[in-house]
Amino acid sequence: MNYSLMNKAITGSKKIILATGLLFLTLASNAVKAQKTGHLNFQEIVTLMPEYANAATEYEIYQADLEDQLKMIENDALAKQKLLETESKKPAPSKLRMSAYQRDLESLQQEYGYLQQTIQDSLKAKMAELVAPIKKKVEEAVSEIAKEQGYTHIIDNTYGTLIYSDPLYDISELVKKKLNIKPKTTANPGAGKPTTRPITPR
Repeated sequence: MNYSLMNKAITGSKKIILATGLLFLTLASNAVKAQKTGHLNFQEIVTLMPEYANAATEYEIYQADLEDQLKMIENDALAKQKLLETESKKPAPSKLRMSAYQRDLESLQQEYGYLQQTIQDSLKAKMAELVAPIKKKVEEAVSEIAKEQGYTHIIDNTYGTLIYSDPLYDISELVKKKLNIKPKTTANPGAGKPTTRPITPR
């Protein structure tokens, strides 16, 4: 048996295994380095934008208008309450007038309560509307910087929300395939729906 050739074969195999191992470690190291994550305080940047001051002013005007509507209802209710009290103190109060004042007062109270309940939702919606274009502008800047600097992910450290991700690392379609999720067919949203008139707010 030629032991010299056998030793050379074994030595050659070890070199191949070692080279393969080094190659694997190099590729793994490069894969880790490719994942570059950045972060920022997104909310702070939004509030520092010049447009935010204008949005805040418009929001305050809108809020004041809603509060004025509440004040008007409150004043009407106080006026009806005063009429009701005045009528009740008369020697011969009119039951018909008192009944009408009472109905008006109850109606105003219900209107006030409804407006008071919905005002917070209206304010939130208004703020979202005003801030949306500012947020979009910041998000576009973040995306541009991320691509320029080679970041694969950008984290908003205000709330820990992911606001940018490299599509290359999006496994959504693989997960859908794994779970056998079929794509939804696109339908005409207007088909078969009755035509309705928009509700005009009071």
